[in-house]
Amino acid sequence: MDIISEILETDRLAEEKLEQAMQKRSEMLAECEKQAEEIRESARKEAEDYRRKMLENDGAPAADSALKESEQAQLKALAEAYENDHEKWENDIVAAITG
Repeated sequence: MDIISEILETDRLAEEKLEQAMQKRSEMLAECEKQAEEIRESARKEAEDYRRKMLENDGAPAADSALKESEQAQLKALAEAYENDHEKWENDIVAAITG
């Protein structure tokens, strides 16, 4: 009976660790999403400020177009980085917690 009790206790502890890892993963994913949104918002604000500044000067339409293209490229790169790597990040987090 003693061995069975130890096995059950080990299983229970492993289950708790897995649950904690999954909770930590969820928290980290939420934080990642929050930070990504903050970066997007910051980029939008900076782009808008720069656009306004350029509109006050001559030659602003060309600069405005270039700025919008740059903003879109940066947002696309951020979205691609998240799409390409978020599963690996999640797995690394779970492995670090449970390992």
